[in-house]
Amino acid sequence: EELRKNVHARRYRYRAVVFQSGAVVQQLCSVCVFVLTWWYMDAGMLSPQGLFGAALVSSLLGYVLFDAVDGGAGRRESGRTRWADLKSTLVFAAFTYGFSPVLKTLTESISTDTIYAMSSLMLLGHLIFFDYGANAAIVSSTLSLNMAIFASVCLASRLPRSLHAFVMVTFAMQIFALWPMLQKKLKARTPQCYVGVTVL
Repeated sequence: EELRKNVHARRYRYRAVVFQSGAVVQQLCSVCVFVLTWWYMDAGMLSPQGLFGAALVSSLLGYVLFDAVDGGAGRRESGRTRWADLKSTLVFAAFTYGFSPVLKTLTESISTDTIYAMSSLMLLGHLIFFDYGANAAIVSSTLSLNMAIFASVCLASRLPRSLHAFVMVTFAMQIFALWPMLQKKLKARTPQCYVGVTVL
């Protein structure tokens, strides 16, 4: 019997591979943006008010875009109203703001080097377990999100004031929870926009 090589090898098209790699690129960029934002806030080069304003505007734009992409079909299927979304947002913001003094003092007894090491490992774990669209046993969106939020809480606890911690955790929720949802919607409905966002 003749020796056959690569019998079960799958052939991939270059364009499809590049398109699918957009999710990896976007998530790497999201983590980099988060870390740089934290660094700027820690260094005093970015005010919490400025970040909160920018995050609020981008959230509103993302919310409108999310609805516009599918013409509100997702909202009708889920049965959620805009009022319910607004209430959820206000409750989250109120609880986060209320607990931000606790977040600020949560890790006082832990050394800064340990916080940085834990945050680095958590963000790496976030990237490893993130759902990039592959059917693999290692994928866990919940674990990935929890690791990212844990890292953000750790880093936020090292910021100067509780307002900084509140804004940082809110920004983390936006970039690690809401942004991937918009990414998936764009990828499924408007691939051209998705590619454009990846290039940006």
